[in-house]
Amino acid sequence: MTAAAEAVDWLAVSPTRTALFTDFDGTLSRIVLRPELARPLPAVPALLKRLAGRLQVVAVVSGRPAAWLVQQLGLAPGEGGSEGLVEAYGLHGLEHAAGGAIELAPAAAAWEDVVSQARDEAVAAEIAGLEVEDKRYGVTLHWRNAAEPAAAGEQARRLAGRLSASTGLLTRPGKASVELVAPTGIDKGTVVRTRVRASDLERVAFFGDDVSDLPAFAAVDELIRAGGVAGLKVAVTGSEAPSELIERADLVLASPEEAVGLLTSLAGRLGAAP
Repeated sequence: MTAAAEAVDWLAVSPTRTALFTDFDGTLSRIVLRPELARPLPAVPALLKRLAGRLQVVAVVSGRPAAWLVQQLGLAPGEGGSEGLVEAYGLHGLEHAAGGAIELAPAAAAWEDVVSQARDEAVAAEIAGLEVEDKRYGVTLHWRNAAEPAAAGEQARRLAGRLSASTGLLTRPGKASVELVAPTGIDKGTVVRTRVRASDLERVAFFGDDVSDLPAFAAVDELIRAGGVAGLKVAVTGSEAPSELIERADLVLASPEEAVGLLTSLAGRLGAAP
């Protein structure tokens, strides 16, 4: 598949038996200098709800906390304009919100104190230009704003390696960042695999832009090999897009704007009125 128009055709074949999963940062939102400043492109919150009224599953799967996703995408119960239920999976699947309270994977709770220890040690390391983002059940080290990003990134990766060895947390690389996460066995691939198998689906698509989206791509491939489900892997690229993601994608889009444009076309095709 080489064109967005082909992807729209593919996704529109059997909407009530189709699942659409998408990352947030770099996919529905531009990459920004400070993570807390990220916002969805203006059309996104209403667009996702429109699609959720036509597709069987629409879900945002992100490393962001689920509460943050719910706020930014207007997914709280009772918020106006909702045509369908959009699910939010935060912290790479540790959290799940679907129109109500946020549910935490039981395996994550035991790691809260360990994550807190790792966060405190990362702050105490005082690496120039390093920003430490506390996600309660994970911690991310960012160096995009460092005066010398290459040097800060190297120090951050070494620090993350030491913290992983001392705490048992796993490291997950990202764009100008590295994250320390609890070894729960849950990731974006787990979300896709579990959600699809729980529903009567014929088609599944995942849109992503970073290394953390590779497990979701792998899950789509696994579901295809198992039979009964067709899959579509979409890489949303930019200057920092990992080559492996691009190589494994069925369709490559140049920006979040192109991704949102494709989804807007799909909503129009399905008759999801604005």
